Amino acid sequence: ADLCHARRFLIKQRWIIMHKRLSRMSVAVALAIGLFPLDVYAGGDWEYEMARELFQTGEYEQAALRLQEAVDKGHSAARLPLAAMYRDGTGVEQDPAKAIKLFTISAREGYPSAQFTLGAMYRAGEGAQVNYKLAKKWFMAAALQGDEGSQNNLGTMYEAGRGVQSSQVTALMWYEIAVVNGSERGS
Repeated sequence: ADLCHARRFLIKQRWIIMHKRLSRMSVAVALAIGLFPLDVYAGGDWEYEMARELFQTGEYEQAALRLQEAVDKGHSAARLPLAAMYRDGTGVEQDPAKAIKLFTISAREGYPSAQFTLGAMYRAGEGAQVNYKLAKKWFMAAALQGDEGSQNNLGTMYEAGRGVQSSQVTALMWYEIAVVNGSERGS
């Protein structure tokens, strides 16, 4: 915990020093000579890093606040842990509908973990009514990116005929693809 607080203090001090330097010169000059680490602190990165540290130390409510700040600043990766926190009720009041909204945005941006999670939530009726069509859609999106969990889930859906026409051949195909991608559950 002390190391975490020290690291936060150093990050904050670095930020303050940079702001003082910027007040004495133009932003263009500061960027040109590399005094302002735009790649590190742009778009909610600082808030995201702080949230990770807060989460690791068990300060879940503060972590959720920092993640929301990062999301508000356009940090797309911060949406995933924030969505999981709303799904699980960690540091925030449990709100599966809000979790689905956040996961959907990330899934549309192409995050396989968000696509997998949405598929699982729709298949189980978590935060929404059971919807096998949407479950298949999101599992398929993640599966095509190599997500073996989604590939296994597609195999299960085809094997049982849930939301798709039952096909043992298609189920076996998805199980085999999952094994090729590292799954221990497939086939």
